[in-house]
Amino acid sequence: MRSLLAGLGPTDVRTNPFPHIVADRPMEDGLYQELSASFPGFARMGWACAPEEVPSNRRFELSADMILQAPYLPAPWKEFVDHHAGPAFLAEVAALFDGYWDPALLTALDGRLTGHSTGLRRLTSSGPYRIHQDARMEINTPVRGQPSSSRGPHLDTPNRLFSCLFYMRAPDDDAPGGDLVLYRWRDGPRGRIADYALPETAVEAVLTVPYAANRLVIFPQSLHALHGVSPRHPTPHTRRYVFITAELTEDWLRQPMQEAV
Repeated sequence: MRSLLAGLGPTDVRTNPFPHIVADRPMEDGLYQELSASFPGFARMGWACAPEEVPSNRRFELSADMILQAPYLPAPWKEFVDHHAGPAFLAEVAALFDGYWDPALLTALDGRLTGHSTGLRRLTSSGPYRIHQDARMEINTPVRGQPSSSRGPHLDTPNRLFSCLFYMRAPDDDAPGGDLVLYRWRDGPRGRIADYALPETAVEAVLTVPYAANRLVIFPQSLHALHGVSPRHPTPHTRRYVFITAELTEDWLRQPMQEAV
């Protein structure tokens, strides 16, 4: 299984508004089409209900652990997840962003991201690992009523090492919105890391990465890694992507010193 990061290097890192990489067509077209065609629908990732009862623009996920055990998913999906939720991929990410990792994160990991015990992230049991990895399918359900955002400007969880979004937009999805927006602080870090959405007055949008098929965005976690999703307009289409990440058992990212706004 070829890594999504194959062919990427330090020169691909962009630093405005924070270190990140955007890559188009990181997966071979044939394999991408095969995985896209077998991406499971809501019934596999949510719960059985009538179409009118599906919650609007709500996120649901299928973890790497569940994907690897799912009898209805083809072997290429399991090979993809096995690599991208494994230590080899973590080593690739560590090298790719060498020089950009938050000092507090490196301190928590004794100066390096590799060489630690790793395992799959599980919701029921954290496991005896130092680092917990995941490569999970995620969806945002169709939007009914008013346009809405699945997540406003925010920071990811304070135990996270990095976030990687691999977009798998369906071929017939023509809905506007649902793009990734990268932000910067207006007056320095403030607010609570755990906030679902930070106040718009605390941040300003810098870059919009359109939601598109076979597109990857990856960035290390830090107090400056602010991002969110632009509003989606009413649509019958489901927003699809794979979220690849690694987390520590404990939090390493600390609250900013300023008072919440």
